[in-house]
Amino acid sequence: MNLAIKRLLLMAMLLIMATTSCSDRAVDYYKKGLAKQEKGDFEGAIADYTKAIELKPDHVHAYDNRGHAKNAKGDWDGAIADCTKAIELKPDDAFAYGNRGYAKQNKGDLDGAMADYTKAIELKPEAAYAYYNRGLAKKAKSDLNSAIADYTKAIELNPDEESAYYARGLAKKANGDLNSAIADYTKAIELNPDEPSAYCARGIAKKADGDLKGAIADYTKFIELKPDDADSYYVRGIAKKANGDLEGAIADYSKAIQLKPDHANAYYGRGIAKKANGDLEGAIADYSKTIQLKPDYAKAYDARGNAKKAKGDFEGAMADYTKAIEVDPKSAWARHIRGCFHYDSHDFTDALGDFRKALGLDPFSDYARFRVWLIRTRLGEGEAATTELQTYMDGRHTGKPNAWPSKVGHFLTGQLAEPEFLAAAKNADANKEASQLCEAYFYTGSKHLFAGDKALATEYFQKSIATDEKAFIEYDSAVAELKFLNTQKN
Repeated sequence: MNLAIKRLLLMAMLLIMATTSCSDRAVDYYKKGLAKQEKGDFEGAIADYTKAIELKPDHVHAYDNRGHAKNAKGDWDGAIADCTKAIELKPDDAFAYGNRGYAKQNKGDLDGAMADYTKAIELKPEAAYAYYNRGLAKKAKSDLNSAIADYTKAIELNPDEESAYYARGLAKKANGDLNSAIADYTKAIELNPDEPSAYCARGIAKKADGDLKGAIADYTKFIELKPDDADSYYVRGIAKKANGDLEGAIADYSKAIQLKPDHANAYYGRGIAKKANGDLEGAIADYSKTIQLKPDYAKAYDARGNAKKAKGDFEGAMADYTKAIEVDPKSAWARHIRGCFHYDSHDFTDALGDFRKALGLDPFSDYARFRVWLIRTRLGEGEAATTELQTYMDGRHTGKPNAWPSKVGHFLTGQLAEPEFLAAAKNADANKEASQLCEAYFYTGSKHLFAGDKALATEYFQKSIATDEKAFIEYDSAVAELKFLNTQKN
């Protein structure tokens, strides 16, 4: 063998040894990266994966896992680039499609994310994570039924994954299926009793379903698991207020504010509770703080206006109602509240104008419709008012047919007799009964007033006030009507 051939063989052997050495070192760096990633050291893992790629540019798994680590750090563009390279090297890499979909989803590219998750599912039909993540993307696009289907498939593939139950519960809650949502949250809690989010979500669903005590219990558990979370106290305060525990609600709102001094909603909620508790000065102070933190929050101006009106500061109340409309011209509620102020002042023409504008913004507002009937009847247009309200009630698109507002509407139009109407206001839930009776007595008193029976009207207005439902507009209107009736007596 001549010298030239020997040299060529030696060079080939050295090249093979060097290649093998680089490959081995690439594997070593890759394994180091995996170990670091497992421990949460994503920066260190990325550095090791990068070294592995430098030594072995076609190391598809290094690209895969570096993309995964970049996702964990929120480097969405970097993750997309790495996953795309992994797909170029290995077009059937389901893991890379799933990772890239996650990055796209976090960048707001929901369609691109769903396309990647779908490809991952085609390549690996048992990939539960791909169904789960595609469900999240579909929910973000408000495709609730399809999201629920994906979560259900993820659960079939991995029955012990509590996050899929939790996510399906959220989708079902958004879809109006409260009982099924509560069942899913409960399953998530069974699988992971120390995860606070499911308790909070179940509490929200229970409150929406009218189970205030159950909601408070769940919020309390949430607080035990996350005692420094201001929002947990805030939502429990809402439930306590709805359950009639004003002092407890105020305490929870105060705790939320202590934990988060710029919690505007907590100030607003505490103001509502204070007003209902008779502390008008405290309520006004809280509403003012809300406005300071959220100057464009129309409801805070409305609420402060109500408190000022209750104090007798009618000029200040009107200024706040008008400001609410100014900061949110599309707020039907702001128009509604000012309309009620005009109504209580017996400025019926201005009141009708506000309620008409409120209905222009929200045509399906039952209570604005009721006020229009009251005003038109007082202005001598009773027959036309009843025809208008009856037409609305016949085609009513909101709420259940037998819900309380439908009872009010049918009473005003004469389709429901007074005894049946008052009986319908009764409820096993004491808080709901008090609020419905407050409304029922006001509307019943109003009909007697329009019929000329001031004595019976006075009796019903007094009953409305006796419910002590100070947060209700009907309570304020009953107070106003009594003042006018007493003035006429004197």
